Amino acid sequence: MKIFQTTVLFTILLSVPLFSFTQQLKQDEIVDISGEKFILHQVRTGETVFSISKKFKVDRGALIQNNPKIKRSLDIGDVLKIPLNEGADLTSGPVHKKGDPTGFNSHVIKSRSETPYFIAKNYGITVEELYAYNPEVRKFKKGTKVRIPVWEKQEEETAGTEVATVAQTEGQATAEGTGSPVPGSKTDDNLIAHTVEPGETLYSISKKYNVTEGDILFYNPPAQNLKSGSKIYLPKAVVGKKEVPIPSDDNGSGGVANYFEHIIESGETLWGVSRKYDVSEGELLTLNPFIENGFPAGAVLKVPVTATGATAEPVNNNAFTKHIVGRGETLYGLSAKYGIKIPDLKKYNPVLETRNLLPGETVLVPKTTGATITDSISGQTAGVETVPEAGVETGIEGMEQPDYYDVKVPSEGAVAVPVACRPQQTAWNSFETYRVALFLPFFEEANDTLNKTVVFHEADSLPYGTGNLQEIPPVAGLGDSLEVEEATEDMFVGFYRGSENFIQFYEGVLLAMDSMRQVGMNIELKVFDTQQNIDAVREAIFSYDFLQTDLIIGPVYPEVQTDVAAIAAKNRIPMVSPLSAQSDKTRQNPYLFQVNPDRDYIAAQTAKLVAEEYFNSNFIVFKTSNYEGTPEGKLVEMIQEKLYNSGFMGKPAGVGFSVYDYEHDGFFGLRRILSHDKENVIFIPSSVEGELSIGISNINNLADEYPITLIGTSRFPQYESIQIGHFHNLKLEYISPYWADYNKPSTINFMQKFKSCFYTEPNNFGMQGYDVAFYFLNALKNYGKDFSDCLPYLQVDLVQGNYQFEKVSQFGGYVNQGVSVISYQRGFDVVRKRVEGQLNLVTN
Repeated sequence: MKIFQTTVLFTILLSVPLFSFTQQLKQDEIVDISGEKFILHQVRTGETVFSISKKFKVDRGALIQNNPKIKRSLDIGDVLKIPLNEGADLTSGPVHKKGDPTGFNSHVIKSRSETPYFIAKNYGITVEELYAYNPEVRKFKKGTKVRIPVWEKQEEETAGTEVATVAQTEGQATAEGTGSPVPGSKTDDNLIAHTVEPGETLYSISKKYNVTEGDILFYNPPAQNLKSGSKIYLPKAVVGKKEVPIPSDDNGSGGVANYFEHIIESGETLWGVSRKYDVSEGELLTLNPFIENGFPAGAVLKVPVTATGATAEPVNNNAFTKHIVGRGETLYGLSAKYGIKIPDLKKYNPVLETRNLLPGETVLVPKTTGATITDSISGQTAGVETVPEAGVETGIEGMEQPDYYDVKVPSEGAVAVPVACRPQQTAWNSFETYRVALFLPFFEEANDTLNKTVVFHEADSLPYGTGNLQEIPPVAGLGDSLEVEEATEDMFVGFYRGSENFIQFYEGVLLAMDSMRQVGMNIELKVFDTQQNIDAVREAIFSYDFLQTDLIIGPVYPEVQTDVAAIAAKNRIPMVSPLSAQSDKTRQNPYLFQVNPDRDYIAAQTAKLVAEEYFNSNFIVFKTSNYEGTPEGKLVEMIQEKLYNSGFMGKPAGVGFSVYDYEHDGFFGLRRILSHDKENVIFIPSSVEGELSIGISNINNLADEYPITLIGTSRFPQYESIQIGHFHNLKLEYISPYWADYNKPSTINFMQKFKSCFYTEPNNFGMQGYDVAFYFLNALKNYGKDFSDCLPYLQVDLVQGNYQFEKVSQFGGYVNQGVSVISYQRGFDVVRKRVEGQLNLVTN
């Protein structure tokens, strides 16, 4: 009955009207709200608060009173509630166009408070004009230089006291220039013209004139879509001023080279690699001219580095060998030479998390204890010192002193948190109310019907005044036999279509909100039951209130997300996809944040796990059926490619790669390809539980004779037909975005609070609801709605997640890439070996 009580509370909460207005918007429609007539007007290009108040004959104060948001910003697409006055102009004529500007001023953003709206209003232009003349600017953040269009004769409505007042009261926006000449105008004496020839690109033109692509776009915004025959202009003062240096691999006298090598893998793009290593596409093209004609898998790229980073400093110098990287050395080679796994090398040299080795730099290699390490490729002694301490177990993991291998990373070697991404609690956001919309498939009506019992009785068969029925007088025309309904009795039967999970998610959200309210955050939560029906959300998202939302969580199902995602993108509202792993929408929507990594990313991380930890193992594909063209088959190809790129595949002491066909070779065929000397790493390319069960059972029979590691997925523990003991015996390893440490104090506190509030244990959905809401509410509180650039620096203590959001395409959104390596051990422990994607941050 405790679960039933929680359900009743949940139903009551959802029964309250959540939005006061849910009609679909028509431009300048007159509506009646609480007995008062209003005009619903959607802001268009060129409109300002002044022009709107003038058009609709309404006082500016009344306009702000009914639309508090415009006190902070007025954005294209905003829907305003305007009091109806006689004489209001309800025609929707074309927006006035000013024509080409006669010049430009430049402005450098000095603080986060300088939003696009604030900058535009301060200079008497529209937000859309600001975006139109700065096409290369993706985020308006501190330090960004933007151009301000200038017309010789400004319109009356953008001049005068309104702009002056804003400048005096709100900020520091001042022009940093006297106006740049506009191509083709009478002020273009300082420009040189260039006619675009067939085949020319922004990059090739920038190299021809020794300017940056940004310089070209600054003076020629339409050049974003460069066309043959068009004319572009460059300032004479800029042309020839800059040269793009080509990094050299010459170390000089023992110096560190200023580029490293990257092998292009299948599916990688120029944009993706440039973002991964934080270099421009132009720099990559300069060093690698061959990629102008394609981006071939297997080719070696030279990647420039602007700073080599500081070497980590050991707490105990005796614990490490300091290796100076020679030309041509790789992480794989160092790992084999010193008998240490690549993740451990990265652990003690954090700079290697973001790039490969640089010739000439120093790498810390932890010394093993009680044994001399040999080079696994040549078989020669590597000459590594050992730690001469008695009573200490052999190997890094067995050190009795937990701080023996500790290292300190100097601030210059860590990732500095930008000033704009340092949380600041100020007076204005202490009183801010954040509006959050939550879309979940509760199936409220179906659950209500499923859990209700109705009993009928004939009136003349019951003695009046007995039971719960009151005496019912005769009703004319119905005779003496009257069927009446007894008071309904609620009885918990079950949850409709697994909606219990989404109720748990909702309860996790409530706990996260409570935690944020305790630190002073004001939150207004609107909850919507989406069921699994697109029509269930359309009425809500086209309402006036919905456009005032600061954060959207959900919907869950991809087919229901489409309309919500479109509205979110148009109105620049951050939207979180909390459970779906389909990234098609994420690649096209810069305001969409996908929490659950997609299958391709999990596969890539699994291939990386195999390559980095087992590149000198005996790798076996255990084939139970044809896997070509399947996701599992694609993973096999990725693993093979990674192993090949390691340079160890096919070498006597390197990795062996075999495909074992269970149906064709039988059980004894596997024994013939297993190794007693190397770790046998086995992967079964199938998602069919029956095939996996047979394969794992057969492999388990050999686990006592051979060293075996099974590579799987996070779904393996969910298969009921496979004994959990097999996973421990085979040392199962897999990649998972979720891991709950039940020994962590914050996790224990969450579990206790959840049980205290909802009388039940939280499942994974309850934890996910808490993590998603807690993480993004922190982002909203610390950085505002435009928080995407600061997410890499947001460190939040979550219950089962380790979020690290990365942009997935040039014009798309963000996907969580924080994943854990989970390992089943023979002592029946399940441990998280490490977390991928964590940044080592400093704030001072």
